[in-house]
Amino acid sequence: MPSVNLAQKFSKQVDERFHRESQAMLALNNDFEFTGVDTVKVFSIPVVAMNDYDRNASANRYGSAANLTRNVQTLQVTRDRAFTFVIDRADKLQSQMVMDAGRALSRQISEVCIPEFDAYVFSKLKAAAEGTGSTSTTAVTNANAYGELLKAQEQLGNNNVPDKDRVCFCSYGFANLLKQDSAFVKYGDVSQEMLVRGVIGEVDGCKIVKVPSSRLPSGTAFLLTHPCAATAPRQLEDYKTHDNPPGVSGWLVEGRLIYDCFVLDSKSAAVYWHGGMSGMRTMNYVTTGTSSGKSTVTLINPTEKEASGNKWYYDTAATKSALETAAADTAITPANWKELTANGAEITPSSGDQWIRLIEVDSANKPLAMGDAKLHIG
Repeated sequence: MPSVNLAQKFSKQVDERFHRESQAMLALNNDFEFTGVDTVKVFSIPVVAMNDYDRNASANRYGSAANLTRNVQTLQVTRDRAFTFVIDRADKLQSQMVMDAGRALSRQISEVCIPEFDAYVFSKLKAAAEGTGSTSTTAVTNANAYGELLKAQEQLGNNNVPDKDRVCFCSYGFANLLKQDSAFVKYGDVSQEMLVRGVIGEVDGCKIVKVPSSRLPSGTAFLLTHPCAATAPRQLEDYKTHDNPPGVSGWLVEGRLIYDCFVLDSKSAAVYWHGGMSGMRTMNYVTTGTSSGKSTVTLINPTEKEASGNKWYYDTAATKSALETAAADTAITPANWKELTANGAEITPSSGDQWIRLIEVDSANKPLAMGDAKLHIG
Protein backbone atom coordinates (compact mmCIF):
# COMPACT_ATOMS: atom_id res chain seq x y z
CA MET A 1 0.00 0.00 0.00
CA PRO A 2 1.47 3.38 -0.98
CA SER A 3 2.25 5.78 1.82
CA VAL A 4 -0.20 8.61 2.41
CA ASN A 5 0.67 11.99 3.89
CA LEU A 6 -2.02 12.65 6.47
CA ALA A 7 -2.74 16.15 7.74
CA GLN A 8 -1.92 16.90 11.37
CA LYS A 9 -3.52 19.38 13.70
CA PHE A 10 -2.60 20.62 17.15
CA SER A 11 -5.18 22.06 19.53
CA LYS A 12 -4.97 25.74 20.48
CA GLN A 13 -5.91 24.74 24.02
CA VAL A 14 -2.92 24.24 26.32
CA ASP A 15 -3.02 21.34 28.79
CA GLU A 16 -2.31 23.40 31.89
CA ARG A 17 -1.12 21.88 35.17
CA PHE A 18 -2.85 22.46 38.50
CA HIS A 19 -1.52 25.19 40.77
CA ARG A 20 -2.55 27.15 43.86
CA GLU A 21 -1.83 30.45 45.55
CA SER A 22 0.61 30.95 48.41
CA GLN A 23 -0.48 29.39 51.69
CA ALA A 24 2.59 30.27 53.75
CA MET A 25 1.50 33.93 53.80
CA LEU A 26 -1.04 32.95 56.47
CA ALA A 27 1.89 32.30 58.84
CA LEU A 28 3.73 35.60 58.38
CA ASN A 29 3.70 39.17 59.59
CA ASN A 30 4.86 42.41 57.99
CA ASP A 31 6.12 44.10 61.14
CA PHE A 32 9.56 44.98 59.76
CA GLU A 33 10.56 47.33 56.96
CA PHE A 34 13.25 45.99 54.61
CA THR A 35 12.86 48.59 51.86
CA GLY A 36 16.26 49.92 50.76
CA VAL A 37 18.32 47.60 52.98
CA ASP A 38 19.32 43.94 53.04
CA THR A 39 19.73 43.71 56.82
CA VAL A 40 17.51 44.66 59.75
CA LYS A 41 18.65 44.33 63.36
CA VAL A 42 15.98 43.59 65.94
CA PHE A 43 16.37 44.27 69.64
CA SER A 44 14.89 42.07 72.32
CA ILE A 45 15.05 43.29 75.90
CA PRO A 46 15.58 40.77 78.71
CA VAL A 47 14.17 41.07 82.24
CA VAL A 48 15.78 40.90 85.70
CA ALA A 49 15.24 38.56 88.62
CA MET A 50 12.88 39.39 91.48
CA ASN A 51 14.32 40.08 94.96
CA ASP A 52 12.89 40.22 98.47
CA TYR A 53 12.49 43.82 99.62
CA ASP A 54 14.73 44.42 102.63
CA ARG A 55 13.16 46.95 105.02
CA ASN A 56 16.17 46.92 107.32
CA ALA A 57 18.86 47.61 104.72
CA SER A 58 20.59 50.96 105.00
CA ALA A 59 20.63 51.26 101.21
CA ASN A 60 19.49 49.38 98.11
CA ARG A 61 16.41 47.96 99.82
CA TYR A 62 15.21 46.78 96.37
CA GLY A 63 18.40 44.79 95.88
CA SER A 64 21.47 45.41 93.75
CA ALA A 65 20.58 47.21 90.55
CA ALA A 66 21.64 45.36 87.38
CA ASN A 67 22.24 47.02 84.04
CA LEU A 68 19.35 46.22 81.72
CA THR A 69 21.02 44.87 78.60
CA ARG A 70 19.65 44.14 75.15
CA ASN A 71 19.96 41.25 72.71
CA VAL A 72 20.29 41.80 68.97
CA GLN A 73 19.07 39.49 66.18
CA THR A 74 20.39 40.22 62.70
CA LEU A 75 17.93 39.56 59.85
CA GLN A 76 19.84 39.52 56.55
CA VAL A 77 18.07 38.68 53.30
CA THR A 78 20.03 35.98 51.46
CA ARG A 79 17.72 34.44 48.86
CA ASP A 80 18.39 36.00 45.44
CA ARG A 81 16.65 33.81 42.85
CA ALA A 82 16.12 34.17 39.10
CA PHE A 83 14.82 32.51 35.95
CA THR A 84 14.89 33.21 32.22
CA PHE A 85 13.58 31.67 29.01
CA VAL A 86 13.15 32.53 25.34
CA ILE A 87 10.11 32.11 23.10
CA ASP A 88 11.22 32.22 19.49
CA ARG A 89 8.86 34.12 17.21
CA ALA A 90 8.77 31.25 14.71
CA ASP A 91 7.91 28.78 17.48
CA LYS A 92 4.94 30.92 18.46
CA LEU A 93 3.73 31.35 14.87
CA GLN A 94 4.10 27.65 14.10
CA SER A 95 2.34 26.44 17.26
CA GLN A 96 -0.99 28.22 16.65
CA MET A 97 0.15 31.07 18.92
CA VAL A 98 0.02 28.96 22.12
CA MET A 99 3.60 29.98 23.05
CA ASP A 100 2.50 33.24 24.64
CA ALA A 101 5.06 35.10 26.75
CA GLY A 102 2.54 36.55 29.17
CA ARG A 103 0.92 33.22 29.89
CA ALA A 104 4.29 31.53 30.19
CA LEU A 105 5.37 34.11 32.78
CA SER A 106 2.16 33.65 34.75
CA ARG A 107 2.70 29.88 34.63
CA GLN A 108 6.25 30.27 35.94
CA ILE A 109 5.11 32.41 38.87
CA SER A 110 2.20 30.19 39.91
CA GLU A 111 3.88 26.81 39.39
CA VAL A 112 7.48 27.53 40.41
CA CYS A 113 7.99 30.82 42.26
CA ILE A 114 5.09 30.60 44.71
CA PRO A 115 5.64 26.93 45.67
CA GLU A 116 9.37 27.57 46.16
CA PHE A 117 8.62 30.49 48.49
CA ASP A 118 6.13 28.43 50.51
CA ALA A 119 8.51 25.47 50.80
CA TYR A 120 11.30 27.75 52.01
CA VAL A 121 9.08 29.36 54.67
CA PHE A 122 7.89 25.99 55.98
CA SER A 123 11.49 24.70 56.13
CA LYS A 124 12.51 27.74 58.20
CA LEU A 125 9.57 27.21 60.57
CA LYS A 126 10.54 23.57 61.04
CA ALA A 127 14.15 24.54 61.77
CA ALA A 128 12.96 27.03 64.39
CA ALA A 129 10.81 24.39 66.09
CA GLU A 130 13.74 21.96 66.13
CA GLY A 131 15.92 24.65 67.65
CA THR A 132 13.59 25.03 70.64
CA GLY A 133 12.77 21.32 70.93
CA SER A 134 9.11 21.94 70.09
CA THR A 135 8.73 18.79 68.01
CA SER A 136 7.14 15.36 68.07
CA THR A 137 7.56 12.24 65.96
CA THR A 138 4.73 10.21 67.44
CA ALA A 139 3.12 8.12 64.69
CA VAL A 140 -0.23 9.66 63.78
CA THR A 141 -3.43 7.58 63.46
CA ASN A 142 -7.11 8.38 63.12
CA ALA A 143 -7.44 7.73 66.85
CA ASN A 144 -4.78 10.20 68.06
CA ALA A 145 -4.61 12.90 65.35
CA TYR A 146 -6.78 15.38 67.25
CA GLY A 147 -5.01 14.59 70.51
CA GLU A 148 -1.60 15.28 68.97
CA LEU A 149 -2.86 18.62 67.72
CA LEU A 150 -4.18 19.48 71.19
CA LYS A 151 -0.79 18.63 72.72
CA ALA A 152 0.84 21.12 70.36
CA GLN A 153 -1.81 23.71 71.22
CA GLU A 154 -1.14 23.10 74.91
CA GLN A 155 2.59 23.66 74.49
CA LEU A 156 2.05 26.96 72.70
CA GLY A 157 -0.41 27.98 75.40
CA ASN A 158 2.09 27.20 78.15
CA ASN A 159 4.54 29.46 76.30
CA ASN A 160 2.00 32.31 76.43
CA VAL A 161 1.43 32.28 72.67
CA PRO A 162 -1.92 34.00 71.91
CA ASP A 163 -4.77 31.56 71.35
CA LYS A 164 -6.32 33.68 68.64
CA ASP A 165 -5.00 33.59 65.04
CA ARG A 166 -2.89 30.44 65.37
CA VAL A 167 -2.49 28.48 62.11
CA CYS A 168 -1.90 24.75 61.67
CA PHE A 169 -0.45 23.77 58.28
CA CYS A 170 -0.96 20.05 57.76
CA SER A 171 -0.35 17.43 55.10
CA TYR A 172 -3.32 15.93 53.29
CA GLY A 173 -2.49 12.62 54.97
CA PHE A 174 -2.81 14.16 58.44
CA ALA A 175 -5.99 15.97 57.39
CA ASN A 176 -7.54 12.67 56.33
CA LEU A 177 -6.71 11.10 59.69
CA LEU A 178 -7.94 14.17 61.54
CA LYS A 179 -11.30 14.10 59.79
CA GLN A 180 -11.72 10.45 60.79
CA ASP A 181 -11.08 11.30 64.45
CA SER A 182 -14.46 11.50 66.16
CA ALA A 183 -13.19 14.10 68.64
CA PHE A 184 -12.27 16.52 65.83
CA VAL A 185 -15.60 15.98 64.08
CA LYS A 186 -17.34 16.87 67.32
CA TYR A 187 -15.39 20.03 68.16
CA GLY A 188 -14.21 21.35 64.78
CA ASP A 189 -15.85 24.17 62.89
CA VAL A 190 -15.58 25.29 59.29
CA SER A 191 -17.14 27.92 57.06
CA GLN A 192 -17.29 28.22 53.29
CA GLU A 193 -15.01 31.28 53.24
CA MET A 194 -12.26 29.33 55.00
CA LEU A 195 -12.16 26.68 52.28
CA VAL A 196 -10.65 29.10 49.76
CA ARG A 197 -7.07 28.56 50.98
CA GLY A 198 -7.50 24.94 51.95
CA VAL A 199 -8.72 25.63 55.49
CA ILE A 200 -10.65 22.54 56.64
CA GLY A 201 -11.61 23.64 60.12
CA GLU A 202 -10.98 25.84 63.11
CA VAL A 203 -10.52 24.76 66.71
CA ASP A 204 -10.09 27.21 69.58
CA GLY A 205 -9.24 29.98 67.13
CA CYS A 206 -6.67 27.90 65.21
CA LYS A 207 -7.17 27.52 61.45
CA ILE A 208 -6.25 24.13 59.98
CA VAL A 209 -4.86 24.46 56.44
CA LYS A 210 -4.15 21.56 54.07
CA VAL A 211 -0.85 21.90 52.19
CA PRO A 212 0.56 19.69 49.40
CA SER A 213 3.33 17.45 50.72
CA SER A 214 5.73 18.84 48.11
CA ARG A 215 5.77 22.16 49.99
CA LEU A 216 6.27 20.65 53.46
CA PRO A 217 9.44 19.19 55.02
CA SER A 218 9.69 15.40 54.85
CA GLY A 219 7.59 13.55 57.41
CA THR A 220 5.47 16.58 58.30
CA ALA A 221 2.12 15.83 59.90
CA PHE A 222 1.55 19.47 60.81
CA LEU A 223 3.25 22.79 61.58
CA LEU A 224 1.53 24.85 64.26
CA THR A 225 2.48 28.52 64.45
CA HIS A 226 1.27 32.06 65.02
CA PRO A 227 1.84 34.92 62.52
CA CYS A 228 3.66 36.92 65.21
CA ALA A 229 6.56 34.43 65.11
CA ALA A 230 7.90 34.90 61.59
CA THR A 231 8.40 37.57 58.98
CA ALA A 232 9.28 36.97 55.34
CA PRO A 233 10.34 40.05 53.38
CA ARG A 234 9.73 39.75 49.64
CA GLN A 235 12.13 42.52 48.81
CA LEU A 236 12.12 42.28 45.04
CA GLU A 237 9.73 40.67 42.56
CA ASP A 238 10.87 41.86 39.17
CA TYR A 239 9.51 40.32 35.96
CA LYS A 240 10.38 41.51 32.45
CA THR A 241 9.29 40.53 28.96
CA HIS A 242 11.61 41.84 26.21
CA ASP A 243 10.18 41.98 22.68
CA ASN A 244 12.88 41.29 20.09
CA PRO A 245 15.91 41.87 22.34
CA PRO A 246 19.33 41.92 20.65
CA GLY A 247 20.16 38.49 19.26
CA VAL A 248 16.63 37.06 19.59
CA SER A 249 13.72 37.09 17.17
CA GLY A 250 10.92 36.73 19.71
CA TRP A 251 10.59 37.29 23.42
CA LEU A 252 13.06 37.03 26.28
CA VAL A 253 11.40 36.61 29.69
CA GLU A 254 13.34 37.25 32.88
CA GLY A 255 12.44 37.20 36.54
CA ARG A 256 14.25 37.93 39.77
CA LEU A 257 13.04 37.42 43.33
CA ILE A 258 14.78 38.47 46.53
CA TYR A 259 13.17 37.12 49.68
CA ASP A 260 13.85 35.39 52.97
CA CYS A 261 12.11 34.19 56.12
CA PHE A 262 13.06 34.85 59.73
CA VAL A 263 11.68 33.47 62.98
CA LEU A 264 12.12 36.01 65.76
CA ASP A 265 14.22 34.84 68.71
CA SER A 266 11.74 35.98 71.35
CA LYS A 267 8.82 34.36 69.55
CA SER A 268 10.36 31.07 68.40
CA ALA A 269 8.32 29.27 71.06
CA ALA A 270 5.28 29.99 68.89
CA VAL A 271 6.32 27.31 66.36
CA TYR A 272 5.70 23.56 66.75
CA TRP A 273 6.51 20.85 64.22
CA HIS A 274 5.05 17.34 64.23
CA GLY A 275 7.01 14.91 62.05
CA GLY A 276 5.13 11.68 62.68
CA MET A 277 3.73 11.23 59.16
CA SER A 278 4.88 8.18 57.24
CA GLY A 279 5.36 8.10 53.48
CA MET A 280 7.18 10.31 51.00
CA ARG A 281 6.67 13.83 49.74
CA THR A 282 5.40 14.30 46.21
CA MET A 283 7.87 15.55 43.60
CA ASN A 284 6.30 17.67 40.85
CA TYR A 285 8.30 18.01 37.66
CA VAL A 286 7.98 18.13 33.86
CA THR A 287 9.92 16.42 31.10
CA THR A 288 10.61 18.15 27.80
CA GLY A 289 11.73 16.53 24.55
CA THR A 290 14.93 18.32 23.57
CA SER A 291 17.46 16.97 21.08
CA SER A 292 16.85 13.62 19.36
CA GLY A 293 16.46 10.79 21.86
CA LYS A 294 16.91 13.08 24.85
CA SER A 295 14.69 14.64 27.51
CA THR A 296 15.15 17.48 30.00
CA VAL A 297 13.85 17.00 33.56
CA THR A 298 12.71 20.21 35.28
CA LEU A 299 11.56 20.14 38.90
CA ILE A 300 8.85 22.66 39.64
CA ASN A 301 8.09 21.78 43.26
CA PRO A 302 10.37 21.36 45.05
CA THR A 303 13.02 23.08 42.96
CA GLU A 304 15.91 22.26 45.30
CA LYS A 305 17.10 19.37 47.44
CA GLU A 306 15.80 19.44 50.99
CA ALA A 307 19.32 19.02 52.42
CA SER A 308 22.76 19.52 50.91
CA GLY A 309 23.72 15.84 51.27
CA ASN A 310 20.63 14.57 49.44
CA LYS A 311 20.65 13.24 45.87
CA TRP A 312 18.16 12.90 43.03
CA TYR A 313 17.85 9.58 41.17
CA TYR A 314 15.60 8.54 38.30
CA ASP A 315 14.52 5.46 36.39
CA THR A 316 12.76 5.21 33.02
CA ALA A 317 10.73 2.36 31.57
CA ALA A 318 8.23 1.49 28.85
CA THR A 319 5.41 1.10 31.40
CA LYS A 320 4.77 2.61 34.81
CA SER A 321 4.64 -0.81 36.46
CA ALA A 322 8.15 -1.58 35.18
CA LEU A 323 9.74 1.37 37.00
CA GLU A 324 12.19 0.69 39.82
CA THR A 325 10.38 0.61 43.17
CA ALA A 326 11.12 2.85 46.16
CA ALA A 327 9.73 2.87 49.70
CA ALA A 328 10.07 5.27 52.60
CA ASP A 329 12.69 4.32 55.23
CA THR A 330 14.11 1.62 52.94
CA ALA A 331 17.49 2.38 51.36
CA ILE A 332 17.68 2.05 47.59
CA THR A 333 20.48 0.45 45.61
CA PRO A 334 21.98 3.42 43.72
CA ALA A 335 23.35 1.10 41.00
CA ASN A 336 19.74 0.37 39.96
CA TRP A 337 19.11 4.07 39.31
CA LYS A 338 20.68 6.94 37.37
CA GLU A 339 21.57 10.15 39.17
CA LEU A 340 19.97 13.43 38.10
CA THR A 341 22.87 15.78 38.67
CA ALA A 342 20.96 19.07 38.51
CA ASN A 343 17.52 20.54 38.06
CA GLY A 344 17.09 21.00 34.31
CA ALA A 345 19.61 18.30 33.41
CA GLU A 346 19.25 16.42 30.11
CA ILE A 347 18.89 12.62 30.20
CA THR A 348 19.00 9.90 27.54
CA PRO A 349 16.26 7.30 28.11
CA SER A 350 16.34 3.88 26.47
CA SER A 351 14.38 3.46 23.23
CA GLY A 352 10.70 2.78 23.91
CA ASP A 353 10.67 4.24 27.44
CA GLN A 354 7.53 6.26 28.16
CA TRP A 355 7.57 6.75 31.95
CA ILE A 356 10.00 8.23 34.46
CA ARG A 357 10.21 7.94 38.25
CA LEU A 358 12.20 10.56 40.17
CA ILE A 359 13.20 10.25 43.84
CA GLU A 360 15.12 12.28 46.39
CA VAL A 361 17.16 10.29 48.91
CA ASP A 362 19.00 11.33 52.06
CA SER A 363 22.64 10.62 52.87
CA ALA A 364 21.68 7.05 53.83
CA ASN A 365 20.00 6.53 50.42
CA LYS A 366 16.54 6.40 52.02
CA PRO A 367 13.83 7.96 49.80
CA LEU A 368 12.21 11.14 51.10
CA ALA A 369 10.21 12.11 48.02
CA MET A 370 9.01 10.54 44.79
CA GLY A 371 7.08 11.43 41.66
CA ASP A 372 6.09 9.71 38.40
CA ALA A 373 5.54 11.43 35.07
CA LYS A 374 5.03 10.77 31.38
CA LEU A 375 8.32 10.93 29.52
CA HIS A 376 8.65 13.35 26.60
CA ILE A 377 11.59 12.62 24.33
CA GLY A 378 12.92 14.66 21.42
